[in-house]
Amino acid sequence: MFYSVSGKDIEFAESAWEAFPSDWVYLYSKTGRLGANMWDEIGLQELPKARVFVVFWSRNYPSSVGCVREIEQAASLYRLGLVKPVIARLDDYPISWRDGMDEALKPVFEALRPLADYRASEANASVQKAVSLISSVAEPLLQSDHPRMQRDTLVRALRKSLQRDRFTLQPACWVSGFNGVGREGLVSDLNRNLTPNGAAIVIEINEATLPRQLLLRIESEAFGANLETLQAILQGTAEGDTAAVATAIERIYQAGNYLILRHGRIIQEEVELPEWLDDVSLALSPATRPKLFVLSQQPLSGTRLIKCSEKMVAFRVPTMGEEEMTNFCYELVGYFDTNPSRWSDEDVKRVALAANGTVGFLVGIVRSAARIDSFDNVEAMLAQRGDRMAESITAFVRWAFAQLRDDLNAQKTLLFLNDVTPCHIVDIEKAVTPSVSIIRVLSRLLNLGLVERETDDIYRLTPLLASRLNRQLIRPELVQWAAGAQKAFAASPFEMTTVSDEGNHEYIRLEARVNAALLSGVDSLPNSLGAFVSAAHWFQAGIRLYHARKWQPAYRLLKKAHDSRAEFRDASKVEIDRYFCLTATRMRKYSEAEACITRLEADHRSKPIAAFLAADLHEYQRNFPEAIKAYERAISLNRDKNRRLEYIYRPLVRCILASWKPDFEKAERYAKIYVGLKRTVFSLSALANVYLEWKFRRDKSNDPVPDNIDSLFENALGDLERHPGADAAPFEIYAKEAEFTGDFPAAIESMDQAIRLDPERFQLKAERWRMMASFGESVAAAQAVRELDEARGQPSNEAIWPSYVNALTETYVRALLSSGQPVALANGFAPELQASGELGQIIARVRRN
Repeated sequence: MFYSVSGKDIEFAESAWEAFPSDWVYLYSKTGRLGANMWDEIGLQELPKARVFVVFWSRNYPSSVGCVREIEQAASLYRLGLVKPVIARLDDYPISWRDGMDEALKPVFEALRPLADYRASEANASVQKAVSLISSVAEPLLQSDHPRMQRDTLVRALRKSLQRDRFTLQPACWVSGFNGVGREGLVSDLNRNLTPNGAAIVIEINEATLPRQLLLRIESEAFGANLETLQAILQGTAEGDTAAVATAIERIYQAGNYLILRHGRIIQEEVELPEWLDDVSLALSPATRPKLFVLSQQPLSGTRLIKCSEKMVAFRVPTMGEEEMTNFCYELVGYFDTNPSRWSDEDVKRVALAANGTVGFLVGIVRSAARIDSFDNVEAMLAQRGDRMAESITAFVRWAFAQLRDDLNAQKTLLFLNDVTPCHIVDIEKAVTPSVSIIRVLSRLLNLGLVERETDDIYRLTPLLASRLNRQLIRPELVQWAAGAQKAFAASPFEMTTVSDEGNHEYIRLEARVNAALLSGVDSLPNSLGAFVSAAHWFQAGIRLYHARKWQPAYRLLKKAHDSRAEFRDASKVEIDRYFCLTATRMRKYSEAEACITRLEADHRSKPIAAFLAADLHEYQRNFPEAIKAYERAISLNRDKNRRLEYIYRPLVRCILASWKPDFEKAERYAKIYVGLKRTVFSLSALANVYLEWKFRRDKSNDPVPDNIDSLFENALGDLERHPGADAAPFEIYAKEAEFTGDFPAAIESMDQAIRLDPERFQLKAERWRMMASFGESVAAAQAVRELDEARGQPSNEAIWPSYVNALTETYVRALLSSGQPVALANGFAPELQASGELGQIIARVRRN
């Protein structure tokens, strides 16, 4: 952006300059080069390469010789379509020529005239108003541009797979492959040949999406439907109308464009997209080019591929080879880094290797590394073992978060986008209320690879952050802020943007408010928004709340979705039963959980999930022998599903260790399989815990303790310590070891350190209180009672309290007994457990132990 301003108004322009990244704006008083000829610098270099020309118009402007030269040149560039104008009026000086004015000023008004037809602020604009206006025009500059990897061979292969005959192609294509391998780029390259002026309409969907919901998104994104039009569609279309979706896709095709449905995540992307998409594909007619592309990490299942074979093809995009990645890395270095010579061949190769064949991740690494002053710091961005992509991504994300340690605006933006995504830039600014321009905040997050600009004005978290954000940069005060920000945003007036008459993403903005309201616990919405709430929104928000361990509101929303199961197809119904069962178990609604398990057990396709849920129910009821049997059955039923197995081995090992007489050989066997399946913090912690307990609980074991148990434990603990995402996990092991040896101060010190590293994990605090209550020291036990009473009364703990009330009550009772206080105090601590008789069972169990 080029700032054109009179020297007498320079302070105003400098204040507006502060709102944007310093390398975005040329303002001679801030970024002019010392010793350079000013007009050569301006007229030959800076102005010609500017994409936005900002005029700070006042009565001082026309009399400035430099300003006159700048605006005349800018007018020429504008006529050629090379620059966008913005006029900020600093006073009430007219912007059009009037009789009686000095004739010498007329050329300035002539140059201003075409620019003034485009944009101008109101008279006497404040700095804040000027910044807001400039931001709305400059926002497209956030579009991340970089060299594209040409993959002509893949494009030809995709074209060949789509070809029905010489002139006709299949109407739909399912493109699978890991996030970042270039699926969307490949689709764009194909369509560039088929429809050079065609645009991709990109819409994110997940397992909760329903046909009418997708239709509303299409009408908004592809055809610029306003609120009134969206309300008419809502009232005139059935929830499951797939034919209306197919008709809308045909209209996109007739307009010369094509639709991309990107498989997004509620929490994870391993769940199949709904089967009604098959009906949409089958309703499309073949033509000279495809109309619909589905991008997913998951390949299309064999059953669905056979069903849709007449209208849809499946295509897998592979990761790139090391040589191709290295060559492309050189191109990126030359583009992003102003000093590319500092990259040695070894540096390039190491970065290319760390990306592990994923083009998108490679772009993120190089873009971020190019902005680091000392290239030595790039070491911190990459994992110690570059051949493991998951570890490399973890290390890179940890490094990126570390850059934001003192940037509260960026932290709040990430936290808000984690739940309300995608989101319009206007809404992000309204919810976060940053102390600087939101463009400055988003620019930094884009450069770090943490946020993506999906399309004009719309932003989302990058897929790199999937399941990683909640363990980083989250402090209790930020979590509390997020809940308040969601509630305030949901209640804020829904104001339409006025940049243009259409294409303002109104349905995305509506859904952002709906999601924020549901996640914040708001029971009612204004009529204009409430009408758009569907079972899909209850389903999606319920899953997010479950994973945030806010089980009470999750249960409420998932019950609504469960009662509306008829609106969903098979795969989605299974997911509703799964999550409703999990929340019902945790809310001690055991009969409702058992009903879900019975229904899932009756269908051979969902038996593996039913087995896991039955095991989870037994574990939650502390029936560990039955839980172990059920988890082992779940393993046998899910043997070919590695991702599911990851979620089974962890609780299975936990249940074995929780048994009165643990089978440590079995626990070790399962923990090793778990580590071999995937080396995560969870699997490495599980193995270290097995050896630790085997070492110190030998009196409870029927298995002989290995002679080398010390080295087995130390090796497992060392692997955990070296994992790039370890965070608090090693300190949990240190604390447990200190508890076994009776070193109370060391145990509490280790737990305090774990909490400092991962303050958002409430279970760490719960474990610390358990230790304080279990050591038999009256002073520590009395302190645990006081801290638990205080935690019970904190509003910030209200949403998650039902998730921990049983375990915390057991700790509370033990602390009361250890400190010599009346056990009757537990009645006031856990009144919700009295009616069911669970409080009496807990007291009896603690006394018995």
